[in-house]
Amino acid sequence: MKTKNRWRLVSAVFICTLLLSGTGCAGSEMNAAEKMDLSNHSQMDGSRSAPEKDDAGDTEDSNDISAMSGEGSRLAGSLDEYIDALIADTEWTTEYEREVLERAKANGGVSVTDYEQTWSRYKQCMLDKGYKEIILIKYPNGLYHEAPYQEGTARQMAKHDKDMQTCMADVGAVAQVYQMQIGNPTLFSDKNEAIVDCFRRNNLVPLTYTAQQYAQERAEGEYTIDRQDMEIRGCEVANGLFASYVDDPVEQLW
Repeated sequence: MKTKNRWRLVSAVFICTLLLSGTGCAGSEMNAAEKMDLSNHSQMDGSRSAPEKDDAGDTEDSNDISAMSGEGSRLAGSLDEYIDALIADTEWTTEYEREVLERAKANGGVSVTDYEQTWSRYKQCMLDKGYKEIILIKYPNGLYHEAPYQEGTARQMAKHDKDMQTCMADVGAVAQVYQMQIGNPTLFSDKNEAIVDCFRRNNLVPLTYTAQQYAQERAEGEYTIDRQDMEIRGCEVANGLFASYVDDPVEQLW
């Protein structure tokens, strides 16, 4: 399903800002490529550009953050159409995900209960594999993202990547649809457009603030918005952008 794959590779990929030496971005909603390859702890899809400086002097790994895919273009004609495509993609979605998505289609979207249970399953799976703690950051819009973690030895990291791939297997499609319901109900295919639409719907920016302006600010690392505001971050996380700041918790996995 070409439209769905485009969403995974453009909008569901998480960009991670790492503030502390020796920390990595923990698991989150993953695209098809990420389910197959977790060697990159920064939640990228395999194509990394040079780090750029953000407004705090920290680094942000970026996938052509200023690119605009065409104003107003959509991922699908409706949420049901998008869910149908995920259900049909049995190579990417798991049996658990398809069960949740079937309920979502019948009920008009993924329920809060199913979303939270999906993340709870992931957390318990990782704890069962011996990690000391799994911290899920909850944003004002109800979305979760796992906190960054303190990196371990090469052997520990290799095991962590494998374990995360296993435990995250049932999360991607469920979280993807729920995020879209919350952060991109219009199904914009462009990440910047979707994020700014979320800002506007939640009265976080003036109506004159545009996707082009946001993309330019990200490219230049100078912002007219408070990127550390949790509501701002919630809109970004809903559309595939995760940034970690010094006040965020850091998982001590080992």
